[in-house]
Amino acid sequence: MLLLHKYNKNMKFNFENKTDEELAKLIANGDDVAALAFDEIYSRNSPKLYTYCRRIFENNQISQDIFQESFIKFYESCRKNHEMTNVAGFLIKIARNLSLNEKNRKKAEFVFIEDIDFPSYDNEYEVDVNKNIIDTALQSLPKKYREIIILKEYLDMTYDDIRKILDLTPSMVRIRIFRAKNKLRDLLAPYKNELNRKN
Repeated sequence: MLLLHKYNKNMKFNFENKTDEELAKLIANGDDVAALAFDEIYSRNSPKLYTYCRRIFENNQISQDIFQESFIKFYESCRKNHEMTNVAGFLIKIARNLSLNEKNRKKAEFVFIEDIDFPSYDNEYEVDVNKNIIDTALQSLPKKYREIIILKEYLDMTYDDIRKILDLTPSMVRIRIFRAKNKLRDLLAPYKNELNRKN
């Protein structure tokens, strides 16, 4: 990443005790401390942000670009003294906006699914078949339902975070998650025996 630096263990320890929001305030300074604070935020938030980008886009290069661009835009916002109340949610929102822009440009409507917990199978072919079933079901969901499942089930975001990212009311978040799960359940229903089968 662009701004990664090495720093001693004592500084690392001090930054680990700070919240993301406190670190974001330090970034506004623009000095060495700002770069170190950014490194800590990057370290904490990059796995979840990358997961979001990879599951929105099948194309690994596009995912990488959006992932990197999200942190750059985040850094720029901090430097402009943008008030941060939820750094993780703000990063996802940046990535979401960049993803929507990219989808409008490329007309891509895919979700890349990996690292899903499946039942244990002795036969490697069965694992591939079941991953394909779940991947196809998720891709078949309307975008608004697919995205909310990614945020809730794969990124384990709170209802409040999802509300802020998607700009929905709390009740609308609950309704949409409920409908999304029902639609996914309906899509997977014909394959229930296959998904549960063990040799």
